[in-house]
Amino acid sequence: MKNDLSLNPQQITRGLSRFMHRYHVIVFVLIVVGGLSAATFSLYQTVVSSQLPEATPPSTTFDTQTIEKIKGLRSADDASAPLVLPPGRTNPFEG
Repeated sequence: MKNDLSLNPQQITRGLSRFMHRYHVIVFVLIVVGGLSAATFSLYQTVVSSQLPEATPPSTTFDTQTIEKIKGLRSADDASAPLVLPPGRTNPFEG
């Protein structure tokens, strides 16, 4: 009976050995590319999840003191005072 469907461990080992001998480069490339793809996807998901916007925007308010300070600034229409430099050489690092 040559067409016996039962396989013994030697036949399985021999078949696997032949398959690996013939296709070992393809199996290696598939494992490496799959691993790199999984690592890239995992890193991408980590970066995207860390950049999600906050659920509530921070509240900013102007109090009356800030509004008065802004009103106290001079406008573009005001005449500017000329810049007066001290005489001689100046040292910007000196107090």
